[in-house]
Amino acid sequence: MLKIAVVGGKLQGTEALYLARKAGIKSLLIDKNENSIASGICDELALFDVRNKEKALIDLLKTADFILPALENDEVHQALLEIAQENNLKLAFDMPAYAVSSSKLKSDELIRMNQIPSPRYYPYCKKPYIIKPSRESGSSGVRRANTDIELEAFLNTKGKKGNWVIQEFLDGPSYSIEVIGMPGNYRTYRITKIHMDEVYDCKRVTSPCPVTEAQRKRFTEIGCELAELINLHGIMDVEVIDDEGMLKVLEIDARIPSQTPTVVYHASGMNQLEELADIVLYGDFRHPLKDLGRHCSYEHFKINKNGYFSGGEHIMCKARPLILQTNFFGADEALTDYDEEHDEWHGTFINWADTGEELERKRNNMIQKLKNSFPGADREVCKGSVDRR
Repeated sequence: MLKIAVVGGKLQGTEALYLARKAGIKSLLIDKNENSIASGICDELALFDVRNKEKALIDLLKTADFILPALENDEVHQALLEIAQENNLKLAFDMPAYAVSSSKLKSDELIRMNQIPSPRYYPYCKKPYIIKPSRESGSSGVRRANTDIELEAFLNTKGKKGNWVIQEFLDGPSYSIEVIGMPGNYRTYRITKIHMDEVYDCKRVTSPCPVTEAQRKRFTEIGCELAELINLHGIMDVEVIDDEGMLKVLEIDARIPSQTPTVVYHASGMNQLEELADIVLYGDFRHPLKDLGRHCSYEHFKINKNGYFSGGEHIMCKARPLILQTNFFGADEALTDYDEEHDEWHGTFINWADTGEELERKRNNMIQKLKNSFPGADREVCKGSVDRR
């Protein structure tokens, strides 16, 4: 049995450990926090600050077939790279590719230079504007300015313009695709739709998506082109927005994603952690691509006496250690910190079915059971959503 050492017990670590369990890969989680949200779903937990590079940590890492950084911390990445190089260990992380993708300024310049479609940039675009910090991932720090006055007020209080990427706000559906491989040998997987809450954080992921065959083909081409441009060895995800039929790139991230790989797994049957392990350990893919043709929905809820809150994955960051439950309040699976002793709890609910109609029936049944089981949880408090990051 293969063994993976996952470093980081937050959202990315949770995703990796979940997929490891599905692939039959033994998991070791390394984190400074014994109560990290991922600590309840690993096979083994070890408490270390990786930056100290202790001998006990290195000896433990040697027991794993490969190491996966599942966090966005440059100091930890550098320490792991040094440990791996000094001890001939397999590291499932591409530092140069990540250095490009983790800076929106660098990645956006790459996209523009290669004439890959993307939203227009300020000041050569119309308002409203979307403002993104260069060094944050996903929706963190993202905000909207409806007027030039709002934009200038923000920049005057938050710092120099060079620290931010400012683009036109496009009001269309957002999609994501993962790319895995190495130059000359890349694979792409099921496209997923990203559903946003009111602060531009992903609250639900679904697949299949309402894209045309031409859009699917073009998205695949864009993903592989970007992977070649950053010389990717490993995994990355690409997010686009549909602007009146044209897919425009919003961002790229060369690291293990959260949320979308689980949807790809249940919808298509492809386990991206298993695919990544093949590339890292064997230099090639060992299994053919497949697609089960299923529908899948993955979403986050917080439940307390005031109701049930549908929100972005940031609400899961505040959870206690998660455990994997099956047939949980009608959901096929849930990653949850549900405990009868606590008034508030969190859950990521996962459903899948052969048809969209069957999936919607499952989801409606799940929500009804939540309403019936908890006093006060008869209303969805956070209803706002936008299909945009």
